[in-house]
Amino acid sequence: MAGLRERGLIDADDRFTDMGRAAKQHIEAVTDELAAPPYEALAPGELDELIAELEPITVKLVAAGSQ
Repeated sequence: MAGLRERGLIDADDRFTDMGRAAKQHIEAVTDELAAPPYEALAPGELDELIAELEPITVKLVAAGSQ
């Protein structure tokens, strides 16, 4: 969480700042775009790898109060 705080993405209460919310929305838009045609954009192994890479980020965001 310290890295997110240092970058100004979350505040001292571990809540998203305006910049953090904008980053979250951008990440969601990009991942939604990738997920729309997963079999065309990514090979099954690549999709599994993406999910595995995003899981720790998701856990941290949820723990920080993200919905």
